[in-house]
Amino acid sequence: MNKLTRKALSLAAVVTIGGGALSFTETASANDWRYKTVLRSADGAKVGTVWFKSRNWHTEVRVVLTVPGGSAVDAFHGFHIHANNDPANGDGCIADPTLGSNTWFVSADGHWKAGTETHGAHLGDMPSLYANPDGSVEARFTIDRIDRSQLAGKAVMLHAGADNFGNVPVGVAAAQYTANSPAASTKTQNTGNAGDRIACGVIGSG
Repeated sequence: MNKLTRKALSLAAVVTIGGGALSFTETASANDWRYKTVLRSADGAKVGTVWFKSRNWHTEVRVVLTVPGGSAVDAFHGFHIHANNDPANGDGCIADPTLGSNTWFVSADGHWKAGTETHGAHLGDMPSLYANPDGSVEARFTIDRIDRSQLAGKAVMLHAGADNFGNVPVGVAAAQYTANSPAASTKTQNTGNAGDRIACGVIGSG
């Protein structure tokens, strides 16, 4: 086996989706995928997995999931890393499916950020995920704002709605919008107004 063939095999990863089952098969040498999380819905059912690895001084993210039943399909969903750093709100991904969806996973706190930046500039802001008509999602992207070494213990969150990335021009000009309440602007600045949290997973290593 020549060097190029060995290199190709070492980078190979196969994703299989079929009959609702999700699997990720890695080659023995693809062990850079050391940070990952299993996302679960409010009732505890597994909906998919997210992996992280360092690649050429960036962090590569791979996602394979199926949006929970009742969620929007043929639609985009907000997708973020949450701080999970305030014990007062709980720890990890806590949800009671008998309560309103606006209460789910609030234990994971807000978006991971370095300081006072608003949404769109948070460290944990990631590209939205598109759910196919059958609810399946598969995505792979590279993002340099995430330091993989800081991921352990944080939470990955899938939201019910689309993310506006804070890109709502508020003002009085003809090409701008006037918020009907301060809450509308606050939601955009904090979360991209992506709606309720529908799946969550705490990032671990191994």
